[in-house]
Amino acid sequence: MPAVPNKAKTKRSPFSGYRAYVSRLQVLMNESNQGPDWNKQVDAALNGQASVELRRVAPLKTRRKYGAYFTGTILSERLLKRCQSFDNECVFYDPTCGMGDLLLAAAKNLPLGNTLSETLTMWGRRLAGSDLHSEFIEGAKTRLVLLARQRHQISAPLVIFPSKIFPHIKIVNGLDEKGAFLRAKTILMNPPFGLAKAPSDCGWAGGRISEAANFMITALERTRPGTEVLAILPEVLRSGSFSERWRSQISELAEVHLIQPYGIFDDSADVDVFLLRLVRRAKGKSTPRMKWPARRSTLKTTVTDYFDVHVGRVVPHRDLEVGQRHPYIHPRCVPTWTIMRKFAETRKYEGLVYAPPFVVIRRTSRPGHPYRATATIIAGKKPVAVENHLIVCEPKDGKLATCKELMRQLKTEIVNSYLNARIRCRHLTTGAVMGIPFTPLAQ
Repeated sequence: MPAVPNKAKTKRSPFSGYRAYVSRLQVLMNESNQGPDWNKQVDAALNGQASVELRRVAPLKTRRKYGAYFTGTILSERLLKRCQSFDNECVFYDPTCGMGDLLLAAAKNLPLGNTLSETLTMWGRRLAGSDLHSEFIEGAKTRLVLLARQRHQISAPLVIFPSKIFPHIKIVNGLDEKGAFLRAKTILMNPPFGLAKAPSDCGWAGGRISEAANFMITALERTRPGTEVLAILPEVLRSGSFSERWRSQISELAEVHLIQPYGIFDDSADVDVFLLRLVRRAKGKSTPRMKWPARRSTLKTTVTDYFDVHVGRVVPHRDLEVGQRHPYIHPRCVPTWTIMRKFAETRKYEGLVYAPPFVVIRRTSRPGHPYRATATIIAGKKPVAVENHLIVCEPKDGKLATCKELMRQLKTEIVNSYLNARIRCRHLTTGAVMGIPFTPLAQ
């Protein structure tokens, strides 16, 4: 994933400590492979070492700030298996290439020339990428040479300068590129997962938006009809309620051929992702064909039929403690799978409070948890202030028995299976909870 633009050219690169590793790769690229460890070192350089080294030299705070998370071999190859454009003319472009993992996955499927020089020239025409950090651009080029040299089994030492090869892999903000998008037949993307201010002409969202969502729309707007787009995106774009307008915009711009949940990106980026394959539509010719599939349910009834669902209103450290004092609950003080009638904590709050009985569900949830929707019934006689890390389900009939039945059903495998298919990011949304299958008590 790329970095945020750094306009002050005199500033020290946030990834300057990574340059030593890139230099070691360049030495490996040029030295003889007669040593017993050369192929072993190249295998490591092409398969995960780049990400491990980045984590070693760059603090987590820096990597998060600049969205510097490399795709890795397994995920890259999983994505490229979906590519339908491997032919003699296909040009691949990764606008957020980092150390080139996606380009490497593409290069593994490209033919070799008669010589290493011929291969590098041919790959140089067909592989394009951009990133904002010179360390990553040099590293991506070097790793591509290592792959080509290993495939050719060249043993003699070489003299190759990264600046002289792969002319279409360069230091530039992918959002500013236009020509590369037009040249490409396949766009490869693992864009940054952070938030940024929406562009002034953004028609599908406002305020702070997902950088990954913005990259996807920008890429589609700049590509030619028929261009294939393969992307790794945060799960919230697939399943989040607030991403509905984005998904609609994607459908207007492209045919949707694949939406595949994947799981956690890697052990350093605690984010669930999914794989997406699109084909750019002809401009002005949107049709219902291959649109983002609408959520359909064959269930007769769901939670929203019997409960009003909200996110708790109290935002800690932001909401002032003013107004009337109320019982106060948050995930750390609410016992699971029980009825809570006594409250150890109170706070002053002048916003919306909730009258018992109701059910609260912890928002933190992900596949692998024993229960995706961990619940507690809140009872008693006094209105309760609820923190925003809990989802509130108020029974429309106001009955404690209805709350008990919901809590019982939330522990079933039916609910786990539904939520695992519906949403794989680490926080439940109100939309996901509303759609949980629920059968009321027989009257």
